[in-house]
Amino acid sequence: MTGAGGWLDRAIAHLEAQLAETIEDIVSICEIPAPTFRERRRAMELARRLNALGLSDVHLDGVGNVIGRYPLRASGSRNGALVVSAHLDTVFPDETPIKVRRTGDRLEGPGVGDNSTSLAVLVRVVAALLAAGWESPVDLVVLANVGEEGLGDLRGMKGFFDGYAAENRLNVRGCLVLDGPLGNLSNRGIGSRRLDVTFTGPGGHSWKDFGTPSAIHALGRAIAVVADLTVPRRPKTTYNVGLVRGGTSVNTIAAEAGMVVDLRSEQEEALDRLEARVRRAVSAAAGEGTGVRIEVVGDRPIGAIPDQHPLVQAARDAARGLGLALRCGSSSTDANVPLSRGIPACALGVYRGGGAHTRQEYVLTGSLPDGMKLALLTLVGWAAWAAAESERSG
Repeated sequence: MTGAGGWLDRAIAHLEAQLAETIEDIVSICEIPAPTFRERRRAMELARRLNALGLSDVHLDGVGNVIGRYPLRASGSRNGALVVSAHLDTVFPDETPIKVRRTGDRLEGPGVGDNSTSLAVLVRVVAALLAAGWESPVDLVVLANVGEEGLGDLRGMKGFFDGYAAENRLNVRGCLVLDGPLGNLSNRGIGSRRLDVTFTGPGGHSWKDFGTPSAIHALGRAIAVVADLTVPRRPKTTYNVGLVRGGTSVNTIAAEAGMVVDLRSEQEEALDRLEARVRRAVSAAAGEGTGVRIEVVGDRPIGAIPDQHPLVQAARDAARGLGLALRCGSSSTDANVPLSRGIPACALGVYRGGGAHTRQEYVLTGSLPDGMKLALLTLVGWAAWAAAESERSG
């Protein structure tokens, strides 16, 4: 791939020359708050940047995703499409102070890696390909999507495929998601089910009405039972009570209390079985005099492509050319959505760092050149495969 009139060398040189600007991009993107369901400010900035690059049809769709299309050259084809994406949202609420700290080779701040760095890399890789004169052999859609984190339930990626992709009849051959640490390639999407459980009771005064069923006591019993559940190691299956709420005062018998439970598995059947067990445990914990309702507030689908898939091999070849190793694995990312619909997809890590989802999250800027080159080479390799698949299928 080093031929093509030298465009690949020019693209890589462009990335290397833009390292300082990429670091500034990471900082400026990170410092725009983008909690799940409130990503619009950051989305507008990404739309501005993609417009400035010269992408066509740049716009925000009905759910708030930023969508743009790489200019299609005369040699291109609308018969097949490739999507490259990075999510906009973070786990941090609006009131979280966000100021990126710089110490040597280290950027530190809430959301600086997940997913500000991936967004910056997405923009810079597209810019490098445009500057180098790369002609995409397929319709390349650039996506900065909402709703990947927490209770966002992958609504941005779901909305893209149900909305824009369906309305424009895109024949999507693959979806490359930029997310996670460098060296990781997630080709297996972990499914998850999020249950919002609410206990209700009559309430009362802690002295006068002693003995009246308490919603908090029922909640406590439910948490204890869930915590003692056994789950299989293979397929890996997990549970977690991540949020609890309830109570009015220390001397009030609670009339309402609740929790949000996160259930995950690599296998649909195992996830269904775990959900059924949790529902039974919760119902039993309610006891006499206390009601309970359970609402599904998140349902992330399961899907996978094998380690031997051509797109996995293309990513590994790109990494090998840079002296890097890729580890195939499982995770819950935007790639779950296309995978569940039979579309090959992977989540590719593009930076080294740590502390994701904490205020001490950090990125090591020395890893960015490798991460950006890996993303570029993988994208180009995937586009070539997608074009060949389109030709084979007619």
